[in-house]
Amino acid sequence: MKEKTTKRIIISFITVFLSVCIVLGLYTLIRPAREFSTRENRKLASFPKFSFSALADGSFTDNLSTYFNDQFAGRDMWTGLNLTVKKAMGQKQNGGVYLGKKGQLYLNPEAPNKEAVAKNLAAMNAFQKEFKKVNSFVCIVPNAVTVQTENLPKGAPVPDQAAFLKEIQSGLEKQTFVDVSDALKKQSGEYIFYKTDHHWTSLGAKTAFDVLSGEMKLKKVIKDYEIVTVAEDFKGTLASKSGENGSKDTVQAYLPKTDVVYTVEYAATREKTATIYKTDALQNNDKYTVFFGGNHPRIDINTSAQTGRNLLVFKDSYFNAFAQFIWPYFDSITIIDPRYYYEYAGNIIKQENITDILYLYNADTFGTDTSLYAVLEAPAKK
Repeated sequence: MKEKTTKRIIISFITVFLSVCIVLGLYTLIRPAREFSTRENRKLASFPKFSFSALADGSFTDNLSTYFNDQFAGRDMWTGLNLTVKKAMGQKQNGGVYLGKKGQLYLNPEAPNKEAVAKNLAAMNAFQKEFKKVNSFVCIVPNAVTVQTENLPKGAPVPDQAAFLKEIQSGLEKQTFVDVSDALKKQSGEYIFYKTDHHWTSLGAKTAFDVLSGEMKLKKVIKDYEIVTVAEDFKGTLASKSGENGSKDTVQAYLPKTDVVYTVEYAATREKTATIYKTDALQNNDKYTVFFGGNHPRIDINTSAQTGRNLLVFKDSYFNAFAQFIWPYFDSITIIDPRYYYEYAGNIIKQENITDILYLYNADTFGTDTSLYAVLEAPAKK
């Protein structure tokens, strides 16, 4: 009797479960598709267009599967439930993110792409040889996973970014390599990296600037800032990837107390503003985009500094928060994001009378970047 009762319970459970899945699947098809997931901070797939060629090559079924995965009714609930079960089972990682103590999330960096790194270093060296009179500085920032280790899950394997930074330094020829690792580690107990996002905070960027300003021999370095809290409910990319939404971050802007003024121009749109901050971005989920509104191919900053120095920056998004500290010390700053910029950067040096170059990346991005060398390599002469 007991065996029959157990079978009935199992069959009933399976029947109910399948019925719920079918109902939710049908509801997914008839309800309006969502365009954006607030929980995951990303766009969701739309229903794929049908064609016989797409059906034949399998792309239609693949895209349809992605659509159902993104749009399935109750997705946020199932995602949260999945994470809860994993945590209950002792899992300390989800979606490539370590689930640390005290709500701290850590990006688990990818292994460096040795071929891409070698290409970038070779291009940087060749670029330096071509423009010998230009001062060149390289700052590759270690990630929170190797700086703020106190909240990492016990036994979590972390990359040896210290060794990676040494490899980069040894691969450079005439550039000044600026290692900010020790300065960041000394501040590891402070709020230098966001809990829910892979970026550093404004304080983290300032910590690096304090080191860089000495290496770059900047004069009359500003000590006083007005610190303005612009958001207190930031949930960043690591929260989105992991599904862990228990923490919130605070975003701050550091306004240097100086008489120097500046303007910002976005080359792609020709938009001109008098500030690096985009306050309308605070209405979005990604509050870090308050700095410049995110990433752009080229941004030009012109100031009243009258220092006789003009800076060319090659960067990833870590520079966006860093910009609020460095702009008062140069007459102009040309900011290039090689992921979106496709012209030879050497022309900028000639046109803008560049005196200094700064490469500023986080270690994870630099280790996997396949864009930098393309903008540094001079086009073949006809």
